[in-house]
Amino acid sequence: MNPLDIRLRALDWLFAATRPWLFQGQRAAQQFPHENDVDWKAIGNLAHVHNVEPLLYWMVSNAEIPTKIPEWLKQKWEQAYFGNFLRNEAYFEQLKTLLAKCEKEGVPVIVLKGPALICRIYKDPALRTLSDLDILCSPTDLHRIVTIARQMGCTMMDVGDHPEAAHHVAMHQATSGNILEFHFMPYEVIQNHKMFMQLAWDRKEWIDAGGIQFPVLGLEMELLFNVAHLVQHQFDVSLKHYLDIAGLLVFCEGELNWGRIGTLLRDFGLDQAFSLTMGFLRAMMCLPQMSRMSWLNHEDGAQREFDASLRNLLALLDEDRLLDVKGAIWGFRIAIGNREGLGSKIDYVVKTLLPFSGSLAGHDIRSSGGACYFLRQCLFYGKRLLFTLTHLPKELLSDRQHSLEKKRAGAKNRITRQLQRIVRSR
Repeated sequence: MNPLDIRLRALDWLFAATRPWLFQGQRAAQQFPHENDVDWKAIGNLAHVHNVEPLLYWMVSNAEIPTKIPEWLKQKWEQAYFGNFLRNEAYFEQLKTLLAKCEKEGVPVIVLKGPALICRIYKDPALRTLSDLDILCSPTDLHRIVTIARQMGCTMMDVGDHPEAAHHVAMHQATSGNILEFHFMPYEVIQNHKMFMQLAWDRKEWIDAGGIQFPVLGLEMELLFNVAHLVQHQFDVSLKHYLDIAGLLVFCEGELNWGRIGTLLRDFGLDQAFSLTMGFLRAMMCLPQMSRMSWLNHEDGAQREFDASLRNLLALLDEDRLLDVKGAIWGFRIAIGNREGLGSKIDYVVKTLLPFSGSLAGHDIRSSGGACYFLRQCLFYGKRLLFTLTHLPKELLSDRQHSLEKKRAGAKNRITRQLQRIVRSR
């Protein structure tokens, strides 16, 4: 069996292993692969990369499965479960402190993604990993909330996989290792940012987690925001984010207002992306067809291409990413297209090309000099470009077989092309 097939089989196994949790007590939970002809090392590696080890511990502890899983892998998942419980406890303590300080300073915030999803669908705080705390704030309050985070011992994160994001700033707390991201505007892929922010505040809800009450997006807005997160990253995200969406659809089905969901997806330009996402989840997780979603535009040929490309993308580990030039151009065009007025478009171009000249520098938010930040980013992308040039497409080199890196890059390019077609059809 070739390396790609081994990884694809491991990925399919992981999707099947999540069904007992997703469809607890339902027939779909029993649809589990019976064969033992799987590479357990590949499954273990993918489970770690996709942040589903704690949930797999729940699966082996609570579900009857026909496959004999090695003891060493069960122990690894058990350690991940309890380790994640401790990390999440630290995150919730940090969230509690941040919320108290924001309330004292009169800074309104909304808690995004992880903590809200733990309360809404996972219930057990150890089941879902938290990579960071995502907080939505008003652009006018950004400086104040960054000041609060600094008082908590956080410093600005200058170096990362991408240039300074136009929609958030990231901060790091050295003592705990926790990361905070302050979103002061929606993802670039969301149309009509002003309306999104207005609806976010108008329809916010309050939920409780371990005695901590905090504001979150309304349920339909939560679903939309998580779909936007997939699209923003061209679907190149870990499996846990697909589980988030599947969990909202399954566990909150009776609470969702589908008329409102349809309106939101169309208004913010995410209806076709949501259709592709739903098709993929139905294929991989046996998510049932929902009759109330007949308004979605669905083309079988496009769905098959999307499913095959996304399977390859998720199956191949993201160890040495190639420079995604096509994706970078797509993201830039999306951001330009979603901004109203020539002045707003020019402002975005300037901030993208010269990130240290933007609003963050103006408020003295960034902890290091803009020139140093710019040089570090050039070095980062220079190294990635050099690696990319050593993995040029097959037709430009010899007739040797594609490397796994090329296959991964090809899958991402195909997904980007579909996203480009979606944008053109708006």
